[in-house]
Amino acid sequence: MDIRVIPPTEAFQQCYNAYITELGDEERYPMPMDLNHDDFPALIERLNGYSDGIGLPDGLVPNSTFWLICNDTLAGVANLRHYLTPALQHAGGHIGLGIRPGYRGRGLGTLLLAYTVEKARSMNIRPVHIHCHQHNLASVGMITACGGKLHSEEDWQKQKISRYIINN
Repeated sequence: MDIRVIPPTEAFQQCYNAYITELGDEERYPMPMDLNHDDFPALIERLNGYSDGIGLPDGLVPNSTFWLICNDTLAGVANLRHYLTPALQHAGGHIGLGIRPGYRGRGLGTLLLAYTVEKARSMNIRPVHIHCHQHNLASVGMITACGGKLHSEEDWQKQKISRYIINN
């Protein structure tokens, strides 16, 4: 399997649209998956701007998006927040990640998370905070496989959030 991680690019527009369709009514992770993609070049420009801190809506911090490509198909998306606000430290963390439904269960989430943690290290983000819903055992496994240690659990919007830290 040919696997690579790239920044968002217009070359994967059709694949991105298919990914969104495959998600159906499922909650989309990470945050950039909820952005309007009708004007795909504008989406790519927006994501690039966010990485540089340009055009950020209120409450959003500079962040970088990475796409996991498997055999020329967009299989996963990760988003790295460059720093945390108090609200993101409570629930959100530095990294959000999602794997396309048809690609789950293959270890790709762990691979993409490890890549994103390395990116965080290269940006001097230490420690890395990663949060997930307590009941999401796939995310818990992925986070612990990448060295995450459970720091605490918090109530957030009537759900339990497990907050992990990767010390690097």
